[in-house]
Amino acid sequence: MREDIKKAILQAPKAVHKDGKLKLVIFDCDGVLVESEHVVGEVLGKEARKYGWNITGPEARELFSGVQLVDIEKEIEKHVTTPLPLHWRQHAHNQIVEAMYNDIHPMDGVETILQTLKDFDIPYRIGSNSSQEEMVIKFKTSKLTHWFEDHRTHSGCDVERPKPFPDLYLYAAEQEKVNPEDCIVVEDSDTGLKAAYDAGMVCILLRDLKKPAPDYRGLIRVETLNEASEFIKEVVQSQKK
Repeated sequence: MREDIKKAILQAPKAVHKDGKLKLVIFDCDGVLVESEHVVGEVLGKEARKYGWNITGPEARELFSGVQLVDIEKEIEKHVTTPLPLHWRQHAHNQIVEAMYNDIHPMDGVETILQTLKDFDIPYRIGSNSSQEEMVIKFKTSKLTHWFEDHRTHSGCDVERPKPFPDLYLYAAEQEKVNPEDCIVVEDSDTGLKAAYDAGMVCILLRDLKKPAPDYRGLIRVETLNEASEFIKEVVQSQKK
C-alpha cells in the first residue's frame, strides 16, 4: 500500500481502520461505473455554443462533471446575453438520453470491484446526480444492468439537495441502515467528493494522480477501479484479523 494512502487512512473515518467495519460502498455513476461524461460534455457543449458561449466539448465535460442541469443552466446563462428557453432543461435532458443509447461503455475494472464486494458480502449502492431514467439507459447500454437492483440506485432528483450537498449519500446510508462513518464512497468529481466529505464518509477519488484534487483530510486517491478494489480487499482483510 502506498505511503500516502497509509497516511490518509489515519485521518479518514473508521470504515477503513483495522478496528472499524466497512458496511457499505456507494458508487457515483458517471466516470466511475460507466464512461459517459464525454457524451454529456458534447451535448452540453453544443447546447452552450448554440446560445453564444464558445465552449468546447472537453471544456464542458470538465466544467459540468457531476453537476445537475438546473445548475448547468445557470452557468450557461452567465455566459450568454439572453436567458435560455423556458423548457431548456427538459430539452437538454432529452438530448443527453438520446445520445446515451449509442456511446456508453463500462469503466475498466468495474466488474472486478463489484465481484470483490460480492465475494466479501459487502453491500453496495449508487448515488448519482443523474436521473433514474439516465442510469437505466447507461447500465443497459454498457451491459451492466444485472449488477444493480433498482431499489439500490439513488438519484439526486430523489433528494431535496443533490451533490455537492451530502444528502444523497446520507440517504443511501440511511436506506442501508448504516452509519456514514462505516461507508466508502467512490467518486471522480470535486462535486461528489465534497458531498462524501460533508457526509462524514471515506472517499476514494478515482483520478489521474498527476491531476489536482481538493485537499481533504483522509482522501484516498487511486487511478483505476482495480486499485480501488485492491484497497478495499486490504481494508476488509485487515478488519477480519
